[in-house]
Amino acid sequence: MSMLDWIRTPRPGTSPLGNGVWRRVNERFARAARRYRSLIEVVPARAVRVELEEVADELDDVARLVRDVCERAQAAAPSNGPDVPLGPGDIYFDVHRRLARAATLCARASESAMMARVSLRTKDAAGVRDHVDAARRTAKQVRELVEGALI
Repeated sequence: MSMLDWIRTPRPGTSPLGNGVWRRVNERFARAARRYRSLIEVVPARAVRVELEEVADELDDVARLVRDVCERAQAAAPSNGPDVPLGPGDIYFDVHRRLARAATLCARASESAMMARVSLRTKDAAGVRDHVDAARRTAKQVRELVEGALI
């Protein structure tokens, strides 16, 4: 084993998330939440930005919940590879599916925030309202999915 191979080899137990699917789904959600926050920082209208920041706060709160769910799942069904542990009644598969879907919806909230920004530029007030409301609805769906994944 060369020195580089030794450095790149993941160490078991280095994190409560392990090195498998639970770490990856947590990082995927965290990236989506950070992306949302970075998109709304450049929204020019203060009133709209404040509304979108409320959604960002909600997504940040859910990101902490996702981390907790992933830590619990890693403790109950450790994963250090690409396969999702099934568990009784395929419960961990369902947990992973919910968390992955929540990460996708978090990215969709980012799309809504971007479209609100575009609507601001084109002075489409109705479009701004629609996209802000869509971001709120999506954040609500994200929370429901993650709360349904609690084990």
